Amino acid sequence: MLSFRSYNLLRHEKDSFVEIIKRIKEGDVLLRNKFIDDFKPFILKCVSQLVGQKSNLAQSDEYSIALIAFNEAIETYDLNKKAMFVSFSKQVIKRRLIDYFRSTNKNNVTVPFSYFNDSNTGVNEYNTGSFEEKYLCDKNSDYSIDFEVREELKNLESKICEYKFNIEDLIECSPKHRDTIVLCLNAAKTVIDNEFLYKKFIQKKVLPYDELTKHVNLCRRTLEKNRKFIIAMIFILKSDLEVLKKYIYDTLGGEVL
Repeated sequence: MLSFRSYNLLRHEKDSFVEIIKRIKEGDVLLRNKFIDDFKPFILKCVSQLVGQKSNLAQSDEYSIALIAFNEAIETYDLNKKAMFVSFSKQVIKRRLIDYFRSTNKNNVTVPFSYFNDSNTGVNEYNTGSFEEKYLCDKNSDYSIDFEVREELKNLESKICEYKFNIEDLIECSPKHRDTIVLCLNAAKTVIDNEFLYKKFIQKKVLPYDELTKHVNLCRRTLEKNRKFIIAMIFILKSDLEVLKKYIYDTLGGEVL
């Protein structure tokens, strides 16, 4: 079940989004430039969702403003909040573009693309044609979802590491049969819905096997075998990891009670 395509990105990037942004805020200019560069497909996608697939979008004022807005999102992101950075940055980009549209409609004011060019940022620009062709015209890709999945996986891994396993372990040990997956998900939901079980799970950092067998149609041996999967599902279902949560419900439909 857990074969997320963004996992390879996660595996090769040890720093969490919070750690990366913290280092940028502390003055790491090279990391800032690389971070913005890596997110250009996402930024371009955000622009295209608002203005459509106009020609030369990567050279447009709207894209320039979106780059500035993304940089603003890095600066204003609160490291202590639980908000996901990708979702936050998307909202900042959207707000700044709407402000720009209102401004140009009222006062005929434009922001030149040169405001955020290479000399100001130190970021190497992509070749315009190949950049748009690769990231905007690919009908089968949604790069905003890719980045959100990557961020959510990092968030999930930070939680499950406290239970002595990681994402790679989770993928390797996830149940293969649909019936078992549904039963394990319902076991996870049982823990979430039962305040006593959930509190015990959080405090002791172990599944409450004896109590759980009284509520679900699974024996202790099966619960222990699927421990990592059930723990991960508890954290996903009781969280704001909306992309992973949607993936679960879309995959299983109404089978999770």
